[in-house]
Amino acid sequence: MMKKFRFPLSQSACLMLALFSLVAMIYAPGLSGDFLFDDFHNIVHNKSVHATSLDWATLVRAATAYEPGAIARPLATVTFAIDYYIGGADPWGYKLVNVLIHALNSLLILALVQRLAGLGQTRYRWTAATCFVIAAVWALHPLQVSAVLYVVQRMEILSLTFVLVGLLAYIKGRRAQVAGAAGWGWLLFSFALAGIGLLSKETAVLFPLYCLALELTLLDFSAQQRRTRQVLVAFYAIASVLAVIAFVFVILPHYWAPESFEGRNYTMVERLLTQLRVLSMYLGWMIVPATGTMTFYYDNFVPSHGLLDPVSTLWGGLLLLGLLAAAIASRKRNRLFALGMLWFFCAHVLTSNVIPLELVFEHRNYFALLGVVLAVASLIDRIPTPTTTAISRTLAAALIASLGFLTVLQTATWGNTLQLSIDLASRNPQSSRAAADLATVYVLLSDDSAQSPFYWLATSELERASKLPYASPMPEQGLILLAAATGQPVKDELWTRLIGKLRTLPIGPQEMQSVSGLLDRRENGIELDDRRLGEACSALISRRALHPYIYATCANHALTYLHDRDGALAMFKLAVEHSAADPAYATQIIDTLRDDGHPEMAAVLEQGRQARPSAAPTVPASRSDAVGTSPTSG
Repeated sequence: MMKKFRFPLSQSACLMLALFSLVAMIYAPGLSGDFLFDDFHNIVHNKSVHATSLDWATLVRAATAYEPGAIARPLATVTFAIDYYIGGADPWGYKLVNVLIHALNSLLILALVQRLAGLGQTRYRWTAATCFVIAAVWALHPLQVSAVLYVVQRMEILSLTFVLVGLLAYIKGRRAQVAGAAGWGWLLFSFALAGIGLLSKETAVLFPLYCLALELTLLDFSAQQRRTRQVLVAFYAIASVLAVIAFVFVILPHYWAPESFEGRNYTMVERLLTQLRVLSMYLGWMIVPATGTMTFYYDNFVPSHGLLDPVSTLWGGLLLLGLLAAAIASRKRNRLFALGMLWFFCAHVLTSNVIPLELVFEHRNYFALLGVVLAVASLIDRIPTPTTTAISRTLAAALIASLGFLTVLQTATWGNTLQLSIDLASRNPQSSRAAADLATVYVLLSDDSAQSPFYWLATSELERASKLPYASPMPEQGLILLAAATGQPVKDELWTRLIGKLRTLPIGPQEMQSVSGLLDRRENGIELDDRRLGEACSALISRRALHPYIYATCANHALTYLHDRDGALAMFKLAVEHSAADPAYATQIIDTLRDDGHPEMAAVLEQGRQARPSAAPTVPASRSDAVGTSPTSG
């Protein structure tokens, strides 16, 4: 029998205002920070979201901000365009919107926890204040900082907004069905809301799993009408079977192919093994939020090569297996613990699976954290304690204050670009990305002057980064461009190291960017060694199929600077052949060659395209993550 669980409106309103204010106050110091990492690819350098008006054509262009073949997130990219229209390229406005969305999500979490506490057969002594504490712990946990202040992760947090509203609608519909009403309209509405969330990020596809976890724990597929219960059970049973079939016969074979992981330094099996350690690490961060262990950049995270290599893989697997078993065993005795742990696992079904994403990112825990907080809160509730209400409130206030203090230190660091870069590089000195990010900040401070002390700091940091294990060619690229921009001689050793990495490392997004970035700067007038740049192009092209843009820019360099017509034609052919997902780009290549005085090359390409219109290979857009937002994140 459903229990009514209502709080006085005035009390609820006060708690909501307090929570919203807390979130705004704690995150305010981070608003002055700059863009970071994938923000540049998705926002700063993405002209499709640089709206100068808000007419229909502009919004459509923003909604289709990525290349054909890439995963679109139209709702998120349209909001970026609106931000640009209002405040231009100033990151302050983008970060403010993220903080407001996070504050809204905090209120939705509060509403959700209030409903969970009175749902089904739960018997929890959770007052309005208890629910507030749970929501505040979720909102103010330092693990959330990178999801909120890392602008591009608006995709994650905005997607969750619709998932949370969808869960509230789903619960309302199910409570109506338990009471004997229809409720189907609310259930359909809830799935429609999740569908809107998909327009921001694909993680909203996990919504049915969250609902299934609710049914397995708090709801028990209950309904006053027997027919309703039968439909619910049948729906989830059929959906689960279809999902398993799709995974086994479609998704798994697709990613089992070796070429799916050719841009990574690990295989599919190694990725799955590594996630045993990664998920255990996430749990550790949630329980003990030691901010020094949250390094943002994890490009140097070593994959697992077996259950005992390293042995922490086995221990992580045993921990996760034990928690899953505990959740199943407590499904009737401690339903909120079971729900919380199931939600944690469900939230990682995409990012800890066979898709060749990067191994670790903090923002992947944005919703998963709620599951762990619920599980811990349910365990604390079961502890018999003689503590008074005053002591309980003091402990709760101390917890919120501690988390708030840790988080405000984090947000204050994020609000200072130089301080953040130094902090991330010191937290993870083995990360070449952190080192390259710090070097970039030093370069900006040097104002392109070789006499500036920041110039020396930048070159020193890039040299250090280039020699780190698993370092990409990006530090070498930075050193080459830095020397060229300041009129310094470029050491041939830098070219040798860059080309050597292109010939030996797995060819991922950063390897491609190291060459395309050099080509772009050469087109913009930076003097570079064209012979060596041509060697870099050849080394890259020989390794794997690439985005048509890279073939075309390499071809244009060979034609313009090396005067190698045969080599250029061969690369232009590759660009056209790999443009099946974007035939307009192939047409653009051919038309540009014709306009630039190379009609014979244009004719050869046109003839080749007409000869095999259906056999042209397709290459995904230059973002390596099927679920990620850019070349590196997910």
